[in-house]
Amino acid sequence: MSSDLREEQEREWAVLYEKIKAVLLQYGEPGDAGERKDFLLVDDNLGYTHRIETQKLELVQLDVVRSLQEVLVGYPNWEIVIALGDFGGVIIAEDESIKYQGSRPYDPFLRALFRSGK
Repeated sequence: MSSDLREEQEREWAVLYEKIKAVLLQYGEPGDAGERKDFLLVDDNLGYTHRIETQKLELVQLDVVRSLQEVLVGYPNWEIVIALGDFGGVIIAEDESIKYQGSRPYDPFLRALFRSGK
């Protein structure tokens, strides 16, 4: 990744982190790696992914997911992963419709293939 692209990615990461955090604070209390609260918004730059860890199923209700999806408008390369421990998880992208019943399972290979446009 070129220096300019890395700087842009890091800038976008920081902006999105704050926006995601603002949405989540409406629905619960943040924790950190040492304590369990309602959610943990991972503060490591994982590339074009933000990760939320939670056991609180309320954080995957449609209004929360839609609010998080709105954060991604204008950031087509980004996604938000909500990891629900033993329950599985949800992946949110700007350009995907939100469905719960009958939604497709997460497959990293297919996801990468769709994103590459091949």
